[in-house]
Amino acid sequence: MTVADTGRRTAGARRPARWLLILYVICLLAAAPAGVPRPVAGDGLSADRLTALFDSYGDTSGRWTGADRTTSVRLPDGRLLWLFSDTFLGPVDPDGSRPRTPPFVNNSAIVQHGEELGETLHGGTTDEPHALIPSPSPGEFHWIGDAQVVGDTLQVLANRYRRTGAGPLDHTLLGTSLATFALPSLTPTGVRPLPLDARVAWGSSLLRDGGHTYVYGTEAAGQAKFAHLARVAGDDLGGPWEFWTGDGWSTDGRASARVLSGVGTAYGVQRVDGRYVLVTHENNLVFSADLVAYSASAPTGPFEGPDYLHRAPETAAGHLVYDADLHPDLARPGKLLVSYNVNNVDDVVTYADAGVYRPRFVEVDWPRRRPDRADVPPAPQALTARPGGAGAVELTWPAVRADSDLRYQVHRRDVTAGQTHFVRIGEPSAEPRAAADFLVDRHEYEFRVTTLGRRGESPPSPVAAATATVPPPPPPTGLRARPGRSGDVTLSWDPVPFVQLFRIEQRDLATGRRGPVGTFSGTHATVEFLRHATTYEFTVVAIGGGGESGPSSPVRVTAVVTPPAAPSGLAASTRPDGTVRLTWRTLGLGVTYRVHRRDLTRGAAHDPPAWESGADHVARHLEHGHEYEFSVSAVNSGGEGPRATPVRIRSRFAPPDAVPRDLRAKAGPGNVELTWRSPDPDGWHRIYRRDLTAGDRDFTEEPIPTRGTRATVAALRNGHEYEFVVAVTNQAGPGPRSEPVRATPRLPIPTGLTATAGGAGDVRLSWQSAGPGLAYRVQLRDATAGEGWRSDPVPVHGTRHTAVLLTRDHRYEFRVAATDGNQDGVAGPPVAVQVR
Repeated sequence: MTVADTGRRTAGARRPARWLLILYVICLLAAAPAGVPRPVAGDGLSADRLTALFDSYGDTSGRWTGADRTTSVRLPDGRLLWLFSDTFLGPVDPDGSRPRTPPFVNNSAIVQHGEELGETLHGGTTDEPHALIPSPSPGEFHWIGDAQVVGDTLQVLANRYRRTGAGPLDHTLLGTSLATFALPSLTPTGVRPLPLDARVAWGSSLLRDGGHTYVYGTEAAGQAKFAHLARVAGDDLGGPWEFWTGDGWSTDGRASARVLSGVGTAYGVQRVDGRYVLVTHENNLVFSADLVAYSASAPTGPFEGPDYLHRAPETAAGHLVYDADLHPDLARPGKLLVSYNVNNVDDVVTYADAGVYRPRFVEVDWPRRRPDRADVPPAPQALTARPGGAGAVELTWPAVRADSDLRYQVHRRDVTAGQTHFVRIGEPSAEPRAAADFLVDRHEYEFRVTTLGRRGESPPSPVAAATATVPPPPPPTGLRARPGRSGDVTLSWDPVPFVQLFRIEQRDLATGRRGPVGTFSGTHATVEFLRHATTYEFTVVAIGGGGESGPSSPVRVTAVVTPPAAPSGLAASTRPDGTVRLTWRTLGLGVTYRVHRRDLTRGAAHDPPAWESGADHVARHLEHGHEYEFSVSAVNSGGEGPRATPVRIRSRFAPPDAVPRDLRAKAGPGNVELTWRSPDPDGWHRIYRRDLTAGDRDFTEEPIPTRGTRATVAALRNGHEYEFVVAVTNQAGPGPRSEPVRATPRLPIPTGLTATAGGAGDVRLSWQSAGPGLAYRVQLRDATAGEGWRSDPVPVHGTRHTAVLLTRDHRYEFRVAATDGNQDGVAGPPVAVQVR
């Protein structure tokens, strides 16, 4: 069972895992065109132009509908490469919605030529896309970090994760990898893990400065995120790394120190006018709409800020923003060009409007103009902070006496969580009082207040501190469950004050099995891939700053799974090896397929169906020239749906064009053992021979083909020289023949002959076996009488023989030759014996 949070994407292989946003809430390849790209105008591209560019590309390209992370890198030939993490591929529906079954990969890229977006890059094929940076093993995947060009190589840092369960938060960081691509072709050349620990996700940003390349990373620690910094000498990220310890550099990654709190998983760092500016989504607070900047005189900090750059308007529509980044290669003079990503806690919204899950761009002037200190209002004084009810802290201060348009802005720092800077909380107030909520129990907080006037913001007030006392939240109420038609159940519940996270528990009433479904944001979630006609019980627990609530009252619901519709788009194509490849449009997750076929030429009934988990099948063991009919039906836990409209196709083998190599022959008695190397080592081969001694001019084909790369040719004439060739064969016939090889089979020579005289004119002979299946011819002569050699007319089937009726007191010699019944081999050395 896999779960989809209607506030986030579902994790696991069945559902896209867009959980860069989740982590925020809780804190193939196409070659480049040969032409020279049209360069970007010297004054850069505007933010509005870039936002519109990606909107248009997502709506019309048919290849890419949206993604997150949004990293850019300028290539040496002038092209710009955009790199993304979780990506929806495919087209957008005519009504602007995203199809429910689009291809999804964990990382991808788009090539920009001049001011236009070009090809989408990913692994695999168009029909079967894979991630641009492939997963090292099942259940693992890479998310994109920053990238740079080193000579003729593109280097991309990518963080490697493993899924640990079905919930959207069930992931763990395994480490950081370095992926490389050859330029200008963008051909992948390797992915290798770097010797770094899994505490920090490296590659949030890269910065070349002086003789080093600085690598910024992000540590996720509970609800907080912290920036870290490493560097390499020169520009090769594959070289030795050093890590900033807070007061120096160390080669030990465990000594890496936190530089700044409140960064996103991705952020940007850029040098401007001799200072270093770090731009991030404000991650010291959850659900923040702000993009902020921190600046320092060195890459290591200390950083000052935050400067508030932009408040994302998308949050007013209930969307979430995250992962800000900088794009200096496209920025116009005097401006920072910032991208950020948008998503929605309701999965239905992301599908209903494909434009939600796409990058936005904004421009801000930098360096910022600072107001004259004489023009800003005075700071509030005598700020007090007292714990209030429901886990809040009550703040009061004396009113500032200046003009009548004054307002007050509260700033907060979570000391216990290690927050390094004060951040704005809440909206400006016209009254000299405020309440700080969404606090964590027993955390120490510091507060200060500024005055907002017509000409700027005052310095901050003195700090007031308070330790929060936050009770556990009450159990959620109003839990409701509505079954869908595809094994899904939509759960919703009433909001709980000051709570953003909820954990869903599930019990299968048929088996009694219970356990957590996952942790989700928002007040609704969809549980998917439940079993048809099975009743489940659900409860919800609220997770707040004071801990966990008790469970809600349970709700029971019976899952319904409607048998799927007939797959559409069934197509068949022949392949040279005689197989037929079938493809069809996927019906989404939780569906398997039955492939039905029958041989129309033979007039046979349907074969037993084949099962497939995806929308692809290769039909094998077909007969050359036969016409086949194929159809496909989809199956889920609700049963089998109707079959697709069948397709017909004729199987045709192409004769092989590959030639066997390294043919070798080893002669034996009456046979030759052949071995060879073949492009199809498990396929069928034809063997041809000719008897050179007998004067054969043409080769004769062995009647039975051989499977594999080894064969023994028997029934050969010993002492005759033969020539052999081999060819790959299939139902369309044999391919080209190999280079010939020669061999002469021969009978072996018996050894170990002994002769012992008996006492009645006989001699007992014995010898060693020359091999299985052979007989022997005994040859003898009366040496005393001067006889020549003569053979015993009867062959011996064994290794013993007694010669009788010999002349006494005569000296005899004996020898033995192997025979196959047609020919006698060479006799072994003779032995002599005196007959008695």
